[in-house]
This record gives sequence, structure tokens and C-alpha cells, in this order.
Amino acid sequence: MRRLIRWISLVVLAVLVLPILYEFALQHHLDDNPTGSISTLFKYVRMIGDIPHFEYVLAFVGGLTLGTWIDALLTGSEGRQSEKYAALADKAVRVREAIQTELGNVDRQRDHASASLLAEVNSLMLDLRKAGIPVPFAPKGTDVEKWLEMASVYFSHVGPLLRDGHVRETRDVAELIQIRLGPV
Repeated sequence: MRRLIRWISLVVLAVLVLPILYEFALQHHLDDNPTGSISTLFKYVRMIGDIPHFEYVLAFVGGLTLGTWIDALLTGSEGRQSEKYAALADKAVRVREAIQTELGNVDRQRDHASASLLAEVNSLMLDLRKAGIPVPFAPKGTDVEKWLEMASVYFSHVGPLLRDGHVRETRDVAELIQIRLGPV
């Protein structure tokens, strides 16, 4: 609906600008001998220009159009950002669940998590870092099980906050978790 209103207001603004263009053409003698169809078009343009308080109508529609397009540009970018963060949140929750499943698996060998899970954890950490969210690093010599537990704690805090769109709070909490999970 908003998109329709934006385009309709733009079309109305374009129609309201036609009398200004017509006056410009008359002043500069751009079309002294209009043909039949052009003459008819000019007649309609003159009728638009003869609307009472034309300047106020033009200013109102111009402001409305400008406002709706600025709103669309600003909301559009927020929408894309929130979609990006929502996708990161879903991935964090999914990876956390995979970590919990892996850690709960009694058949696995200690300190030998699946390579795909570790790759998934590292990929998500990289995505979060690119999004400007602080991420913990595994100190050198950290065993795999401990690192997965740390990542699970981190994702359990960061995922829900991102999902709900609390980006600033996510950064704050992630920074605290990063400090706590950092090298001891």
C-alpha cells in the first residue's frame, strides 16, 4: 500500500509540474506552432495550472511526495538491516542447538567435534564480526569441547537479542561475554 501511495504521489507531482514546464516553453518560444494533439495537451496543462491556489497544491503534493520517498528510503534500509540481523539470529540459535546436540552425544570422541560443526561456528563468528558484533576468540590451546561450550553460551545470549532487533544491546552483551570468555 505504501508503495502505491509513493508512486501515485510521484505521478501527481509530475502532472502538477507540467504547467511550470509549459510556461517555460512559452517563455523561451520552444513550441510556437503546436500540432493538434500537442495543442490539446497544452489545453489540459493550462487547466491544471488554473487550479485555484495552484502553488499551494504543488507545494503540498511536492512535500508529500518527498516525505514518502524519504520515508521509503530510510525504512527500506532498516528493513534490510533487520532482515540481516534476523538471519544471523536464526543461524546463532540453530548453531547453538547443533552444539548442544553434539555435546550431548555420548558416542562422539572427546575433543573431536565434527569438522562441519566447527566450520559452521567459525563462519557464524565471522559473519557476526562483519556485522560489527564483538565475538570471542578461542585462546590458543583451548580444547574443542570447551570452545564449543563457550560458543554455545555466546550464541544463547546473542541470538535472542538479535532476533528481537536489539542490536545495540547485543553489542554490549557480546562485548561482556567476549571479556568473560576470553583468555584466563
